[in-house]
Amino acid sequence: MQNISGSSASPEVPINANFLNVGWAELFARDATTTTGLTWGHVGGQMLINGVMTAIAAGTKTLTNVTNFVGLAQDDTVVVTATTANPLHIPLYTVVAVAGVVTSYTDTRSASLSSRRAHGIASIAVTTANVTLTQAQAICETLKVTGALTGARDLIVPLVRRRWVVRHTGTDFAIRAIGATGAGVTVAIATTAIVECDGTDVYRITADV
Repeated sequence: MQNISGSSASPEVPINANFLNVGWAELFARDATTTTGLTWGHVGGQMLINGVMTAIAAGTKTLTNVTNFVGLAQDDTVVVTATTANPLHIPLYTVVAVAGVVTSYTDTRSASLSSRRAHGIASIAVTTANVTLTQAQAICETLKVTGALTGARDLIVPLVRRRWVVRHTGTDFAIRAIGATGAGVTVAIATTAIVECDGTDVYRITADV
């Protein structure tokens, strides 16, 4: 963060720049400019969803005179449920409203919970050639292979220490999860396997199911 002194000629410049540094943390935050009465406003921004950078629009939701649970639904929309939190939603805020006024609210946003949307399912079309995962695809937890393969193909994963669920929904030939070098794991058509990379080779954690 930039320091601001009383002698700064244009203090608004470093102040605005400092806010840009923390802009990512504002996603889904309470928007004071659009929150009034039983209207709850939230800030938009950018987030990875299933390996794709997605724009989230700012918006407003209507509260009721109870304890409201503001959350992120599976379709990436902000929703409000009354009285009881929906377990399908990623929690954002708990808001108490009485007589048309918000009396208290608690920020329940969690980076680890929000990452479940980012680290989702990457759909990867494989047909006539091997495919190297993009960065966005590689951060997903599940790699879903699609397409009519014209031969046995490689799904080339980065040589980093982590696991993936590889789901082969393509046709005609098997797929092999492998790094640019080292050993790999073959996953049969219409099966799913958990594989793990130790930074050198890719190993099978589970049999095809």
